[in-house]
Amino acid sequence: MEKQAEKVFVKVNQRWQRATVTGEKDGKVSVMTNDGQSFKLTRNKKWFEPIESQDQKFAYRDVREQLEGQYISYKKLAPNVRTNLTEGQEYFHESTYISDGELKESAKMIQMVYDRNLGSRMDVQFRRNEMVTLDDAWAYNHSFSADEFERMVDKKEFVLFQGSTNDGEVFQKLAYYEPKVQDIRTKPALSTNTYFYGQKLTAKQADVLNRGQELEMVIKSKVHGNKPYMVSWSPRRQTFITKKVDLEKAKKLEVNPGEKKKSRSRGMKV
Repeated sequence: MEKQAEKVFVKVNQRWQRATVTGEKDGKVSVMTNDGQSFKLTRNKKWFEPIESQDQKFAYRDVREQLEGQYISYKKLAPNVRTNLTEGQEYFHESTYISDGELKESAKMIQMVYDRNLGSRMDVQFRRNEMVTLDDAWAYNHSFSADEFERMVDKKEFVLFQGSTNDGEVFQKLAYYEPKVQDIRTKPALSTNTYFYGQKLTAKQADVLNRGQELEMVIKSKVHGNKPYMVSWSPRRQTFITKKVDLEKAKKLEVNPGEKKKSRSRGMKV
């Protein structure tokens, strides 16, 4: 069985980047970054870090450096919180500090994100003193309508919207109301560049999932074969949620044992 190439993080030009080990000789490792830069360094350098798991998106040292910029102690965070941050999950941080002889508190939602221009960075959103109002509900040059605001705040739904940069670049985002920060939070929308178990989503699949609907998709496996699953998307966790089709049908039969006809699935088959 062919050995898979070792994946690592390296820090080049003040940015942590993904790289692949291409060789090792005389105590030095040869690597090639994802953007095509090749060089050698030693494994024990502070600019080199092996990737520990498949879900890891950011280097642990990158997270530590970013946290220091937010005056958050990396050492005081639980190990699972550190791991979650390297996987790109959000974390709500509450702390206290002394100012003018009084104990005050600070609360903020933090999350590592990747910017194609700046590289990795820590996204920080401070908790509002009062709940966000409709007049203040906007993001990426998009002002949310009264209907969108009601869906997020009252109905706890996710809203798909079109954002734009100041230079005119247009893109899709997902937004929702986060009670912990009393504000609207945004996350990237799914697209045809999103992979689901090794396959890119179609435009129709991405649109259905972005709108909070469930659809039937086939997961291909060499071990278990091709099996259908009901799939939905969690923007908050930024993960796919899968349920076995057979189990879902069985649950519906248990809920309605007196029905002779099977109720139609609420999901969509795409």
